[in-house]
Amino acid sequence: MLNRNLELFIKVAEYGSITKVAKAFYITQPAVSNALLKLEDELGVKLFFRDKRSGLILTDVGKQILTYAKQMEDIDNRIYQSAYKEKNIMGGRVRIAVLTSLVATILSKALKEYRSLYPEIDIEIKEGTPNDIFKMVEEYSVDFAVSCSPFGKFHAVPLIHDRIMAMFPSRFEEKSTVTLNNPPDTLIINRPAYETILEHTAPKNAVKFDKVILVQNAETAIHMVNDEIGVGIISEYTLSTLAPGCPKYPVIPDISFDIGLFANDLNDLTPAAAEFVRIICNNPTFHNH
Repeated sequence: MLNRNLELFIKVAEYGSITKVAKAFYITQPAVSNALLKLEDELGVKLFFRDKRSGLILTDVGKQILTYAKQMEDIDNRIYQSAYKEKNIMGGRVRIAVLTSLVATILSKALKEYRSLYPEIDIEIKEGTPNDIFKMVEEYSVDFAVSCSPFGKFHAVPLIHDRIMAMFPSRFEEKSTVTLNNPPDTLIINRPAYETILEHTAPKNAVKFDKVILVQNAETAIHMVNDEIGVGIISEYTLSTLAPGCPKYPVIPDISFDIGLFANDLNDLTPAAAEFVRIICNNPTFHNH
């Protein structure tokens, strides 16, 4: 039911490029450009301006309209799911925001079960950092998220209690607690762990990273530690899942947090999203659901 021009506007805002949207959805660039022009003409405002380095950038009014368009997209999905439910059919789409490191751990097993039960439901997974995920939930870009605390104003269900740990390369003869402000070697930190450390350390205890290599995901950090490049700083749950049997060492300051599900209102999810949440929470691995 959502206007096609609005649909393409949302995608261009997410991709930041007309070319990328055209390639991703197998349509021509002129078709995407025309949709944006028609929408701008209809509304009488400019939605984007061009930047040589960053590509298409939303105008201030474009940002406001994008928020409303995403809410319309969410309502559109709810309308279809209500109709499906009346006919005893589970259909529609589920949109999930998730930390990259949790895709292969928490999400994959639930996804396998969910796809076997409801193969007709479209699933969209959006990976990001904790800050990215907060924004996606806030803007109604997703139905729910799987990430780490603090969960702020959102309605959350904790699944696992976790903490930041260290992983040493084999060349170290002595392995012990790692003080983040005075590390024994270069630290290799995946971005979600980095944001979590910053979020959980007060200004007076703020970690000062002098020797650090920042990488996008935990798998890369683990490979780099195994290649003797430095000391990995990764969450305990992620290490236990991706590198089982690998010795883990405490860090100072101690940084503990919860991994959980959250949304604007977990009691107001679509039927398809609520079923996905149920499958995750019923996993016997999680004792805090």
